[in-house]
Amino acid sequence: MGFDDLQSKWQSHDHGARLNVDADLLLNEVRRNHRTLLSSLFYRDMVEVAAAVIVTGVFGFMAVKLNEWSLYLCSAGGLFVGTYFVVDRWIQHRRRPVSDDSPQSCIEASLAQVNHQIWLLKNIFWWYLLPLIPGMVAFLGIVAWKTLRDAGPLALLLVAAVGLFCALVFWAVYLLNQQGVKKTFEPRRVELEALLASLKS
Repeated sequence: MGFDDLQSKWQSHDHGARLNVDADLLLNEVRRNHRTLLSSLFYRDMVEVAAAVIVTGVFGFMAVKLNEWSLYLCSAGGLFVGTYFVVDRWIQHRRRPVSDDSPQSCIEASLAQVNHQIWLLKNIFWWYLLPLIPGMVAFLGIVAWKTLRDAGPLALLLVAAVGLFCALVFWAVYLLNQQGVKKTFEPRRVELEALLASLKS
């Protein structure tokens, strides 16, 4: 089939015709996508809370064992992050609109979750990274001071390298989350908004 044949078929096609979609099939697909989104967010949050509990426990144990106040700050930062996840999930659960199980309400609920995830990830520095920074800076500062005093400038380079590594890890976490917003959540938001608009029209 040549280009002229394709062009004539394209021009003869009725572009104004509406596509008929099985309502039950659409409803099942929307429900499944909504459940998948909620499930993936729940498991991600549980992993983050478990990690925060481990960080809090490890740094708390080390703080007591070594009698080092800066490790208490590290432990408190982990506790803050874990608590934030739990409280945020509780607030989102309470704010969830009452669903009548229609496609529109499922899409609206998914859209609300996606918008909240975009907000969380765009602001990850403030609620996730920043609470961990003071304890780490204080601990590295104390180690650097003791190292300079006891072991000399060469050992201080090792402490500086550890500090730089921590800063790079934080920067990578921030960038990965911003990339996740652009590649995963913003396209999903556009799709949900378009689907919601088509249902309302």
